[in-house]
Amino acid sequence: MLLVANSRFLLKLIFLDYEKTKIDIKLKDSKLLNLAEKFLYDYFERKIWYPFKYIDYSSLNVVQKRLMKIPFGKFLYYNNFNIFPRLVGKMLSLNKLPIFIPCHRVISRRGIGGYTPHVKIKEYLLKHEGIISF
Repeated sequence: MLLVANSRFLLKLIFLDYEKTKIDIKLKDSKLLNLAEKFLYDYFERKIWYPFKYIDYSSLNVVQKRLMKIPFGKFLYYNNFNIFPRLVGKMLSLNKLPIFIPCHRVISRRGIGGYTPHVKIKEYLLKHEGIISF
């Protein structure tokens, strides 16, 4: 994983094995990136999740904002949003901060649904949270 941030907000989480990206990488120690790393550690090692405060919440769409209220280990279906389920999927695909904005917690009634950049990541995250067991 690669985290991208500016001086105020976390901007993007990139799954390096699944995404092709061209980024001019500037490595430097920052308090914000250290907090993001701790958040990911807490999520994967301690199996907890909490809203990360260094996200520009004003830039999130209505679906992404609702995701922030879904607790660890819980989920919603695409049709739980009062809009067309395919539009929900499109809005979720715009998420640049998976895990921090837990779009993996929205599933289909006929399976887990899609995931950008790869459905195997969604499957792993859902298993990690105990939402699915297969």
